[in-house]
Amino acid sequence: MTEYGDAAALAPRFAEIAGHANVITDPRELRTYECDGLTSHRCTPAIAVLPETAEQVAAVVRACTRAGVPYVARGSGTGLSGGALPNADGVLVVTARMRRVIEVDPANRRAVVEPGVTNLAVSKAAEPFGYFYAPDPSSQVVCSVGGNVAENSGGAHCLKYGFTVHHVLALQVALPSGPLAWIGDGTGAAPGYDLLGAFVGSEGTLGIVTKIVVRLTRPRSRRWGPAAPRCPRSSAPASCPPRSR
Repeated sequence: MTEYGDAAALAPRFAEIAGHANVITDPRELRTYECDGLTSHRCTPAIAVLPETAEQVAAVVRACTRAGVPYVARGSGTGLSGGALPNADGVLVVTARMRRVIEVDPANRRAVVEPGVTNLAVSKAAEPFGYFYAPDPSSQVVCSVGGNVAENSGGAHCLKYGFTVHHVLALQVALPSGPLAWIGDGTGAAPGYDLLGAFVGSEGTLGIVTKIVVRLTRPRSRRWGPAAPRCPRSSAPASCPPRSR
C-alpha cells in the first residue's frame, strides 16, 4: 500500500499561497467535492484548495510534490466518468474560481480563457464578433473549459464540429514538478509530436491546465446561397433555376 505525506499539514502553506478563504479543511464542507457527476463513486478529499491564478496552481502542485501528497484537479464537477474523484489522503485542486476570459481575438478566430470559464461564457464573449465556441457536452451553462480539456468532452455538437481536442490551439499547464509551461503555439498547426493532442483527455495525469487558447467558430448559415424563386407548378422546369441545397 502506498504511503503518502500528510495533506492536512499543508493547510498553512496553501493559505499562504491562495488565501485562507480558498482553503477548505472542514469535513462537512469537503463533502461538496466527494464526487463529480458520477455519483455512484464518492471519496472525500483530505483538503481542497481553490486557487485563483496560474501561479497559485503551480505553487500548490509544487507543495504537494515536495511533501509526497497526491492531488487531483477538478473543474465544475459535471463530468460523468469520475475523472474528478478525489483521493482520501490527497489534495483536491479546484479551478472553478479561475473564470477570466483573458482575450477574444476575432482576427485569428481564437480566445484565451482560464480553466474555470464555462463553455457558454466563451460563446457570449465571442458573440459580438460573430463567433461562438462549438464544444457543448450538453452542459455548457455550467461545465468548464478546463474540465472539457481534461476529459476531451464531446456532446451534442461533436458530430458536426468534433470533440474538444479539435478546438484547442494551445495550453498553459502546471506540470507535476511545478513549473508552468506552454504546449502548442496557438495556431493548431505546430510541427513535431502532437503533445497538445496527448494532453487533451489525459484527465490531469500530465498536469493541470491553467490557460487555454480555444478556436472560435463562425455559425454556419442554414442557407448556402440566396433563396431560389418559387416556380408555379405549370412552369416548365427549364424556366426556373435549380434551388440551392
